[in-house]
Amino acid sequence: MLTNEQMTPNRFGKWSQARKRINFIKNQLRAGKTVYICTYTRATPYTAKHYDWFRATKTGAYVQRGKGWDCIDYCAIRVQ
Repeated sequence: MLTNEQMTPNRFGKWSQARKRINFIKNQLRAGKTVYICTYTRATPYTAKHYDWFRATKTGAYVQRGKGWDCIDYCAIRVQ
């Protein structure tokens, strides 16, 4: 059992932010919109057929790339 001194502040904060980000993306995809995940050099479009490619874990928000997963915590999200 954890005591108050052993608890780390905001220990589920990253997971909470990831769930909010993924829920926003999935709601936009469900509505039939195109979501762009933007880095400094590239903007990748995702449509409704990519719905299952997004995942939220305790370590952040991820999008599937082949057999791997890319972190999208610090990427910009644009909806069109």
